[in-house]
Amino acid sequence: MSLALHDLLVCCRGLENDKITERKKEAERFRQLIRSPEIVQELDRNSGPKTKGSKHLTWDAVFRFLQRYVQRETESMKSSKSSVVRATALALRQRKMAEISSLIRFFIHYANKRGPRLKCSELLKHVIEVLQSSYTCAAYGKDYSNLLLKEILSVRKYWCDITPQQWHSLLDVYCGMFNSPSESINRVLASRVIDTVVQGCCVQTDGFNNTLFSFFSKALLNSRQEKHLMVLEHLVSALNIFLRAVAMNYRRRVCQLGEELLPSILQVWANMRPSTALKEEIVEFFTLQVCIHHPEGAKTQETGAHAEDWTRWRSLLYSLHEALVGEISHIGSRGKYVTGTRHVGVKESVIKLTADICHQLFSTDSDSQLSEITQASFSSTQTGSSGCGTPSKRRRIELSWEVLLDHLQHQRSDFDIIPWLQITATLISKYPSVVPSREMVPLLSVLYQLLAEQRRGERGPYVLRCLREVARCQAHLPEKIQIHKLELDRLWSRVWPLALRGVSSPQLESFSLELLNSIVQGGLVSMDREFWKLFSGAGCKPSQSSVICLAQVLLKWPVPKSPTWDHIGITEGSGSSNLKETLIGWLLMTDQSDELEDNSRPHPIICSDFPYNIIANILVSLTLKDTRAGLNFLLGSEGVKSSVFQESSLLSGTDVLEEIEQLYLQFSFNTRFPQMRGPYNLTERTSTDGHFTTISCLQKKLEQFLLCVADNMLNCYIPNGPSTPPECLVRCVSLLTGVLACYVSSGYITEEEAGRSQLFTKAKTLAQELSGYLSSVKVKMSEESTMTTLRSIMRLCTLSTTRKNKDNVCTISSRLFIMTLPASLVSELAEIYKLLLSSASRKASVVDEDESTDNEWEMTRTQQGDDMPLFESDEESHSGTQRPRGGDNNEVSCAPDLALLGILEFLCECSSIQPIHGQLFKPQEVRHRLLLLLEQIDPSKALHINMVGSISLWTF
Repeated sequence: MSLALHDLLVCCRGLENDKITERKKEAERFRQLIRSPEIVQELDRNSGPKTKGSKHLTWDAVFRFLQRYVQRETESMKSSKSSVVRATALALRQRKMAEISSLIRFFIHYANKRGPRLKCSELLKHVIEVLQSSYTCAAYGKDYSNLLLKEILSVRKYWCDITPQQWHSLLDVYCGMFNSPSESINRVLASRVIDTVVQGCCVQTDGFNNTLFSFFSKALLNSRQEKHLMVLEHLVSALNIFLRAVAMNYRRRVCQLGEELLPSILQVWANMRPSTALKEEIVEFFTLQVCIHHPEGAKTQETGAHAEDWTRWRSLLYSLHEALVGEISHIGSRGKYVTGTRHVGVKESVIKLTADICHQLFSTDSDSQLSEITQASFSSTQTGSSGCGTPSKRRRIELSWEVLLDHLQHQRSDFDIIPWLQITATLISKYPSVVPSREMVPLLSVLYQLLAEQRRGERGPYVLRCLREVARCQAHLPEKIQIHKLELDRLWSRVWPLALRGVSSPQLESFSLELLNSIVQGGLVSMDREFWKLFSGAGCKPSQSSVICLAQVLLKWPVPKSPTWDHIGITEGSGSSNLKETLIGWLLMTDQSDELEDNSRPHPIICSDFPYNIIANILVSLTLKDTRAGLNFLLGSEGVKSSVFQESSLLSGTDVLEEIEQLYLQFSFNTRFPQMRGPYNLTERTSTDGHFTTISCLQKKLEQFLLCVADNMLNCYIPNGPSTPPECLVRCVSLLTGVLACYVSSGYITEEEAGRSQLFTKAKTLAQELSGYLSSVKVKMSEESTMTTLRSIMRLCTLSTTRKNKDNVCTISSRLFIMTLPASLVSELAEIYKLLLSSASRKASVVDEDESTDNEWEMTRTQQGDDMPLFESDEESHSGTQRPRGGDNNEVSCAPDLALLGILEFLCECSSIQPIHGQLFKPQEVRHRLLLLLEQIDPSKALHINMVGSISLWTF
């Protein structure tokens, strides 16, 4: 044993001295010794995983000395209690308790600041023992709770090491502490620990549901009497976590608990002026209950709905509807008196919840739905009997579409109308069948008036969105409007020119195009000459909305042989009147001379992200004789939807609530009623053998245009230049290979001929430039902007190589894209990945030299009262939901880590492909490199956990 460790051992034994003064001196000396770098290194070396069974002094051994020190000091304080408690004696005792807690926290922080060194089981055993004793809990409970939150439950390794029994013990301790009648309990801190422990129980264990059902029933039943709203915020947050975890297997108990707690929580919402964070948690609780009672909008038990007490639940829905309407009205009235700019829309979560409740309460027959709301409905439903208690005033509320139409009257202000436009659009989007046929004409008439009278204000986008949903509803449910078709056609013919005019407004352009798209898809108007003017230089420039709109038009109507206006959008002097050539020129901006003459910037078409392959599909279809059938074939089985939603589907997962709702409906033995899931469901695929006639002159012009785009990119590209982002290289390669894939799929050329074409050669040259950029990244890895760019490049490359879409065009396109990638590009990425991984490991093991935290638990802190923030100084000003949690992936948030994961995903794609003739790298070598990385995995790091998931998914 070294001399330094010998001094520490002597000091630790001195902590067990019978004399109080000697123990105090040794405690001060202990702090000085633990700060010594030599002792820290020796203890780290002795506490490593390869030194198990060693007789040397370790961190855990030192911690056991400290536990005995706490025990001795506690016994000393208990034995010195006098019959008369004076203020000075009480202050000294509190100071002594603060010193003890400070020493424990100081030691744990120093031991674990380079990574977890102390055993989780030992730490938790000591914490639980202290909290289970009434005396020690009163003495150290607050400090140990802070210690538990910051030093144990926020550490991922400890989070994973805690056993189910320890989770259960923590849950029992804090639930009992919270429900204790003692006023000395810090309820805010206890509720905060409960929130974190409930998450741990739900994520790391399978049991303890009875304990939590009982706890929440007792803790929140009288939530109106809670003095601290922060307590309710933590408890409702924990309740939401718990309900999401158990809803799949305990539907009836979740419904029962919700019907029991909803009245009191609704009173908090309505009468206690909750904070924004608490409101968000309450809205989530309401949303959970509505989804669990009414999966996917089911209204009756036969269609999958469930309630323990239908009368009570129905009354609660009416009360909830009234509270939400009041909240929306309050937001509107408050906005009228706010100076300056302010977003007038209501949060999406509130809008969705209100729409779901309106769906349940609105009737679809000829009779209005009448409800009786009592002012004492909250208390009556809480007691379980509407007949109990004193008589209360009743009033009748009419719930039908007339109520919505009344809120949409154009005499009202934006603050009054916009929330109801949001609700109407969401209601029609989620439940198109809820719109009564008799209300279609009045609704469309009101929306037309709002759009026609739109001059200033912010209602324009909301009106256009609402009209878009009405158009989709009419297109998907044509049987609803047969009686009123003539009147609806007349109204749509008036809306159409207003939507065309809105395209010229920068604020309304995308919303107007989406409305035009829906009108075209539904065939609600006849095509006119003004519409084709949009796709010219004088109309609008290519954007995601305009390109999707053009694709929908090409799928719906055949392209006229010539434009129906005089030389609109045709380059002066060209003499061409072919509309297809004009549309190609509009997409590639060949008529924008000012854009093309600027050779210092890439072509605009590759400077923005568009839905995957949609530009290539439209360009190639315009060179085919039958554009409509060709585009239908190239877009695949799901039409425009496959391009629009492919990227989002790759990046997003299925929501847990959606899975729960689907399970409920499956076990209700009821056929799911049809619902509109997206705007492009009705595209029908024309049966074809994949061979189309190509217009050779247009095909050659398209090839020339694309070669110009590629040459411009190569000429203007300057590595690290501000005007030539490297993402443009990937987009250009993707565009060229996408066009070639479309021609291969349409039967114009073979895949071998595509590999020998000029477009493919240009694509390979561009990919080589991309490889050169990646080589330069290795010397700039400390720059956050470089890491952000690298992550963006990896996202685009992964999207271009993925084979999750099984359509023929996408498969060929991904193959051609992979064939352009040089072996040096994959090698550079592998090297960057190694450098990023080693850099991340070094950062995780760097010793924090900041000594300011050493004394943050000193006595000066304890003399400031109970309001000391646990984390940063501004912690209290934020929502309690922002606190760190051991089960989250918040640690994977910096640019280098995200870039590393992006590279890993792309390399996994490259490793899982089948070898292709002409491919420039070997997938098996990439796979071998990835498998070697598994040896460097550290399960205590969130980044490495993500890596394991990606590698396992793609390589096994």
